[in-house]
Amino acid sequence: MLTYPKQINLTVIRKSDGKTMRLHVPEYVTVHYLKTQLKQSFHSNNDKFHLYYKGKHIRSRHLLKYYGISNEANNIQIILK
Repeated sequence: MLTYPKQINLTVIRKSDGKTMRLHVPEYVTVHYLKTQLKQSFHSNNDKFHLYYKGKHIRSRHLLKYYGISNEANNIQIILK
């Protein structure tokens, strides 16, 4: 029997214009993976941007889980600057 990884439901807000997007990503993905998805979704020409969660800058090399980002966390929002 195949089991699929849990999905995390994220709400992403682009700080520059307030555009909001909802994403569903596997539980064990890196911040780098999330950034790649966001660049495609927001059609960003900017190669660099920063993600923040609960006021802290989150780095590409870590898993989302490292920062405590999960469905159990309240008010998941990541701010693009």
